[in-house]
Amino acid sequence: MSSAAGQTDQKDLIINYSKFISTNTFENASRIEKIYVYNESILIFPVIKGMDMPTNGIKVEIPKWIGTCKNLKEFYLVGLFISNLDSNILKLESLEKLKFSIHKNSNVEKIISDLAKFEYLKVLDLSDSIIDKKKLAKFEIGLPKVKIIDSGFF
Repeated sequence: MSSAAGQTDQKDLIINYSKFISTNTFENASRIEKIYVYNESILIFPVIKGMDMPTNGIKVEIPKWIGTCKNLKEFYLVGLFISNLDSNILKLESLEKLKFSIHKNSNVEKIISDLAKFEYLKVLDLSDSIIDKKKLAKFEIGLPKVKIIDSGFF
């Protein structure tokens, strides 16, 4: 399926990752305020075991239509580990809350630099990330106006 239809009055979208990236257009995307993308894949297990990811990380694809979600305030990537922010995420100018996980050999400085571009970002949830306290502290220092959450068990 290349388009998502039937969500005419929907403000929240819950979608699995494979459907999220295979959707080319989204009906009434400008009405969406929250998106929850979850990973049902077993690709997460090497990360949980503590294995290093490639330095370029898992390239989480973000479809171009996400840029048409002009009212998107909350974006949750649950169970998805990234090493950098996709250029399509950076188009979400109204974003206030963002959730994703990063692995231990991510380029934290680059991620922080990209996150600093979000003028309205208030909350960053890094739960379940595989990073140490020093890297987590870099987020708190680099993004002083953003509340950093790390409630993972790693």
